Order: sequence, then C-alpha cells, then structure tokens
Amino acid sequence: MNSGVPLGRVFGTEIRAHWTWIFLLALITVVFGEELAVQTNVGFDALWGWGTAIAAAALIFASVTFHELAHVWIARRNGIGGNVVVIQMLGGSYVMEVRPRAWGQELRVALAGPVVSLVLMTVFGVFVGLVELGWGSSNDVPPAVAAVSFVAQVLALFNFFLAVVNLIPGYPMDGARIVHSLAWARSGRDDVGTTVASRVGRMVGFGIMALGAVVVAVVDLWPGLALMIAGWLFVGSSRILERRLMLQKLIVGAHVSDALDSEPARIPPQLTLDVFAGEYMGERLGGAALVERGEELLGLIGTAQIRRIPRRNWPLTRTEQAMVPLTKVPWASGDTDLWSALETLERSGLDGLLVGTGEHVSALLTRRSAAQLIHERAEQQARTLGPLLQARRFPGRRTPPAPPGAPRPPAPPVGPVPPAGPEGSDDNTSDDTDDQ
Repeated sequence: MNSGVPLGRVFGTEIRAHWTWIFLLALITVVFGEELAVQTNVGFDALWGWGTAIAAAALIFASVTFHELAHVWIARRNGIGGNVVVIQMLGGSYVMEVRPRAWGQELRVALAGPVVSLVLMTVFGVFVGLVELGWGSSNDVPPAVAAVSFVAQVLALFNFFLAVVNLIPGYPMDGARIVHSLAWARSGRDDVGTTVASRVGRMVGFGIMALGAVVVAVVDLWPGLALMIAGWLFVGSSRILERRLMLQKLIVGAHVSDALDSEPARIPPQLTLDVFAGEYMGERLGGAALVERGEELLGLIGTAQIRRIPRRNWPLTRTEQAMVPLTKVPWASGDTDLWSALETLERSGLDGLLVGTGEHVSALLTRRSAAQLIHERAEQQARTLGPLLQARRFPGRRTPPAPPGAPRPPAPPVGPVPPAGPEGSDDNTSDDTDDQ
C-alpha cells in the first residue's frame, strides 16, 4: 500500500506515485513524440514534437493526481481521510485510507474524483473549441498554439476516459464505492452494501469478459484480450472483497487484546539474519520480533524485512541493519478494535504492531497471531453451524423405495381417526354398533 515514489503532502496526506508510472510516462512520450515530430504541416519540428509529447505525458499524470486529490479533499472535509494515497494509472488506492462512518460520506468521496475529471474535460474541450473557432483549418497556426491545442485535446479525451472508467461499478473503481454507499443507504448496513457491491462487480466483470470474447471473434485479438483481462480483474477483486467481508464477520467484536503475541521474541541488534531466521522465525510465518539492546527497545523485524534481503547476504547482515526503527512502527492499545488494527497493519506493510501504553511495550499484534485467532473462530463457527447446516440439508431420513413387485403399504386414513375401543373389545363389536 505505501509503495511508490513520494511526491509531497497535500491536505495532510502524503502523495506517492506508483512505480509503474515510470514506464507509462515513457510510453506516452514515445508514442506522441514519434507522431508529432514528423508533423511539419503545422510547423512542428523534432524539438516541438518531443516537447509537446513530454508536456502531454506530464499533464496526463497531473490529471490523475487531481482526480485523486479530489477524493482526499472531500474525505478530509468529512473527517475520514487517510495518511497516504498512491497514484496509479486509473486512480489511486484511497479505499483503505478512507473509512466512512455513513453512506453519505462515502458517496461524496467516491463522486469527487469523476466530477473533477469531467470538469477538467470540459475546460480543455472548451479551449480546443476556441482554437478551432480562431484558426479553423488555417495552415498559419503558430506552432505554440498547435502544440497547446493538441495537448488540450489529449487531456479532454483522457479525462473523459478517466471519469467513465472510474464509474464502472467494480472494485477498485469509484463506481463500486457508489454502489456500496447506495446499498448501504437502502439497507442501513455497511456489510450489506459490501455484499451488493461485490455481486454487482462480479456480474460486471463477467459481462466485460463476454464483451472481450465477442471483440476477439469479430474485431481484433488484442483489444478483446485487454477487455477479457480487465473483466477477470474485476471478478477477482470482487472475490477478494467477499473474503474480506467473511474475515471481518469472523472477528466482529474482537479487540487487539484477543489476538496478542504475548511472548514475542526479543533479540540483540548484532544477531545476523541467518541465525535469526533459523532460530527465532522457523515456522512463525508472519511473525515478528523486538530488537533490543539491553533494556533499550530499538525496533521491529519480521518476515517482510528478511525477504527484502537476498539469502546470500544473511550471514553478513545484522538485525539492526534490517529492522524497522521504533519511530516508524505503529502502536495500538489492547482495547482497540481488531479490524481497525489489522487495517493499520496492512497499510504499514509490517508484520507486527506494538501494543502498550506510552513507551511501554507489553506485547505485539502480528499477522501470525491474528491469523491464529481467525482460524480458531472459523473452527468454532464450523462446529456451531455444522449441525444446523446438516439438519437443513437433510431434514429427515427418506424411506428407501420398495423393490419392484413388493406389495404397497395401505394408505393412511383420510379424515378424523375414530377413537379406539375399550380393552378386550373386538372388531365385530364395532361393526355391529355401526350397523345399528
């Protein structure tokens, strides 16, 4: 979540650019640059062409950034903003950083990005129209005006594309957040909104995959494959959302104190990683340890830090070189809601949170200890619901069918059953009474 190149802070939120933008900006520049560098009919030479392409690529990135800052600004105004946003190609990862307390907050935050993109589309489109009215098809358009008009046209089309794509009702697009908020408003329950948004996203994903198959068969291979991949990603995101909801239901009402690693490993800073991994981690996948020098707590180290270092360097690397300093490790109290703490753990990218008050660390909350609690609750739920599900599936034993040729049992009487006679009476007595 926190990966990316830091760009600065806006509205109290750190803005990062995902590393894929390096390749995207290079690709956009090359595609536009090669096309514009040869358009001498509008006065472009190689310098103008490549300069215009670089400006277009930079402003495309700026458009995505403005789209995301709109989410952040509205979230901050509602008091639900996060600390980090990562700018990706079609938007940013603000979902985990924004935790609305009401459906209206979520709806406003989700709509903010597409609305800003549509406003930018209108502004750039109006500029292109003014240039067309001023010069029309004249060949005397100055190169600077032609370059600005080209960039404005690209930005108008891109912002329209950005707004439309983000309104698709499938995670992680803004449209899924809109569906979630509307379902939340109708049902009054956040979890129902998540279920509805997940189902809608799955249907949209399958629909896009079907459209891609048609495009492959009728139009072209590569656009169809792109649509099929996009649909598959929407389906996968919806399934991840469903599993996330299942986990959230499993630990509802749980607190950090319920999932503690109460006896975390405490290791010296000079210990090498090969010894640490072999003796202290072992099968503790997702575990973490405290790095201490005497009574002084220095930091935290876990599986995530070890994996960043090649195995061949483990004998030469000490834990103090690989650990996360104490100032960068999040804290939580024992009465903190467990789901909120796990969200913090996910955003941090670490394997553990410090649990305690002040500077006193009483325990750790690790991915491993949380997984153990989830596993225990899942088993308990299976034991509780197993008999109920079995009874619903098999409400009663069914009588096996009689073999062919066997006499059929008498049919049950229709109507009220006559009361039984006194003991010792026989059938003849009943018959005589009836005849009379």
